[in-house]
Amino acid sequence: MAMKKEEMIEAKKLNPVQFLAKVLEAEKHTDHICWGCKYLKWVLKGSGFPPADIIGWCKKIHWPHYWSISEMDVIKKCYAFEAKS
Repeated sequence: MAMKKEEMIEAKKLNPVQFLAKVLEAEKHTDHICWGCKYLKWVLKGSGFPPADIIGWCKKIHWPHYWSISEMDVIKKCYAFEAKS
């Protein structure tokens, strides 16, 4: 699907992170604290690989057991959290 001229002008004003957030659609949206973090890499729409409860992965925390984020996890505070700008 081709972009309209107005969309192309708007897309040129975005930085790379903002552009990808606009173009790549997430499989699901929740009120999880990680949605506000710039390090969340969400599961893309149509991706069938991860289990149904996984909303994404943290790109900053590289611990084998905690790198994937489930919507069932209750996280009140995270040392790696940085708000999206």
